[in-house]
Amino acid sequence: MKTIKVRELFKQGNLATRENGLILRKEIEEALKTFDSVFVDFDGINLVTQSFIDEVFGVLVREKGLSFIRNHIKIKDASNFVKSMIKFVISYSQKAA
Repeated sequence: MKTIKVRELFKQGNLATRENGLILRKEIEEALKTFDSVFVDFDGINLVTQSFIDEVFGVLVREKGLSFIRNHIKIKDASNFVKSMIKFVISYSQKAA
């Protein structure tokens, strides 16, 4: 299992662009080539935008499916706001898949 510390990756607590979302998604995809599962650690992240989360989790749900996400990606130390944004994006992304 691999842990990706989002705060260390971006050096800031607010994440707002698709470009940053793409960076995190590529990190997750790369880790999953070697590890069966990945912890995405949101400790120290105060704010995320819908576009950032969609680029990470929305794209993964649409490309790989919800069961893949549930089986291979775990969220760690996310604030209630970050968790609610992830749930919202996953919810509409699985309908679009």
